Order: sequence, then structure tokens, then C-alpha cells
Amino acid sequence: MLLPEMDPREKATLKNCLNCFLEDLDPSLTFLTQMVCSGVITDDQKDRIEKQTTRQDKVITLLEILPRRGPRAFRKFVGILRADYSWISEKLEQEYQVQDFTKRIENALEQRAKKIGEIIKDRDYINRLITEAVVPLMMEECGTSVSSGVVGSGFDAPLKDIINDHLIPLLSGNNGRRTHLDSMHSGMLLDKVVDIIQDLKEKCCKTLSLSDVTEFHSSLPILIETRLQELRDIITAMKKENKKIKKAEEKLIAENQKLKSDLVTQRAEVKKGKTDSLKQSAEIKKLKDQVQKTKSDNDKLKQELASLREQMSKAGMDLQISSDFT
Repeated sequence: MLLPEMDPREKATLKNCLNCFLEDLDPSLTFLTQMVCSGVITDDQKDRIEKQTTRQDKVITLLEILPRRGPRAFRKFVGILRADYSWISEKLEQEYQVQDFTKRIENALEQRAKKIGEIIKDRDYINRLITEAVVPLMMEECGTSVSSGVVGSGFDAPLKDIINDHLIPLLSGNNGRRTHLDSMHSGMLLDKVVDIIQDLKEKCCKTLSLSDVTEFHSSLPILIETRLQELRDIITAMKKENKKIKKAEEKLIAENQKLKSDLVTQRAEVKKGKTDSLKQSAEIKKLKDQVQKTKSDNDKLKQELASLREQMSKAGMDLQISSDFT
């Protein structure tokens, strides 16, 4: 992913401080590792710098890489230098203020010339005048010294108020507590502002379901409204689906009630069948008993008939009995 361009004033500052870097800066392994950890350069770029044979070549390679490392690289680089190379960081801060004042004055002159319809003819002379006379006078009037490298206390106070009263409440809510920023000078405060804004962008990305800050193709209000509309559409679809589910649920409840009713009817029929079966069993038993009794009576009659025949035979009489009886 291509990083945004570094500010032209920061690029000019690095270029104008080249001699200072070549004289004093030593891009050691520890220094370069700190640069990687802070996100100023990548591991591949660190390896590329380490491959250079001399210290000066390493410095030149580092300064070739830095301008392409985005809008936050300069401030982070200055912050890292502040620990072991405070004089270089002070030189960078001072040179940046020169570039800043110069750019602002040039822009003001351009706007003034356009407004009155004039063309700036001797641009080189005017730029030299701004750099050599106007800017040093402005810096002296603003109380900016070579050693301090800050814009001045008049700039720090409102910047601290912006951080405490506006940016931090946006990021973490207004809990009534203020962040301690007294020990920070303007450069550190600007880094703090950039960090908070970056965190805000990342939170916005997460909330809006964007994968990267580069997807901010529209303004934040438009993105929020678009996301809200997407959520509304999702909720509407969920409501429709919920209605379908409720209808299906009502249908299932009705079918369940019918099944319960059929089950009660079947149970009653089974109970009635059992009762009828018991009655039939009792009747069958009664019939069996009657059949058994009939058989017993029939056997008894047969015995009596046989006895009667025997008596009649002894008396010389013949007893004729229908075959139907026997």
C-alpha cells in the first residue's frame, strides 16, 4: 500500500540538515531497530541500510527512504533522535520552523498577488529575502530560539486545550479527567494530535466495517449515513424474516393443537376398545362355560340312555331312539 506523501516542509528540512546528519548521526543496529519498532521504516528498509559499507552511505540511504514513509515519519524520527541526538532534533525543529514560516509567507504573498492581479516577477529575490531576513525576524519576535526548537508557549496552550477538550473526549469519552501534557512541547503535542486522530480513524473504520483507512473514499458523515442505511436495511430484512418465522410458528402451534386433539380422540377410542374387548372376553367365557355344561349334560344323558337300554334289554324290550337325539 502506498503511503501518503511527506509534507514538503519536512522534506526540505531533512534536505537542509543533510550535513548535520553526515557529521554526527550513526545509524547503528539499535537505532535502526528502534526506527522499525516505531513504524518509521520497515524491516526490509532496515536491511537495505545495514548493507551499506560506510556510515555516511547508511545516512544517505536512510534520508532517501524517509521522505517516502508518510506524513508521520518526520515527527517520529525527530522523537527518536531526541533521546541520543538532541542537538540534531533541535536543529530539525528549528529548520522546520524556518520552512513553515517561509511557506506561510510565500502563500500569503501569492494570495495577495492574485487578489490584486499582479505577477511576482523576481521570485528568487523575494524567497531569499524571506529566508534571510523576514523569517529570522519572525522567529525572534515569536520567542523561538535555536536551542529550544519550539513554536512558543502561545501555541502550546491552545493545542493542549484542543487535545484535552475535544480530541480525547471523542476517542475515549468525557470522564472529566484531563491528560497531563505539561511536559510536552509543540512537536510532541503535534505527534499526540496525529496519534489521536489516527486512533479515531481506526475506530471509525472498525465501526463502519471498513478494512482500512484508505477506504475513506467519502466524507465521514456520508459514510456514517451509508452505514446507518445498511443497518436499517438489515433490520428491515430481519423484521420480515421474523414475521415469516412467527407465521410458521403459529402454523406449527395450530398443527400441534390438532395433533393433541387427535391424540385425545385416539386414546378415548383405545379405552373404549379395551372396554369392549373385556366385555367380549366375559361373553366368550360365559359361552365356553355353557358349552362345557352342555357337554357335561350330554354325557350324563348318554350314560342314562345306555343304562336304560341295558335295563330294557334285560326285560326283553327294544328301545328305539332317534339318531338326532343320540
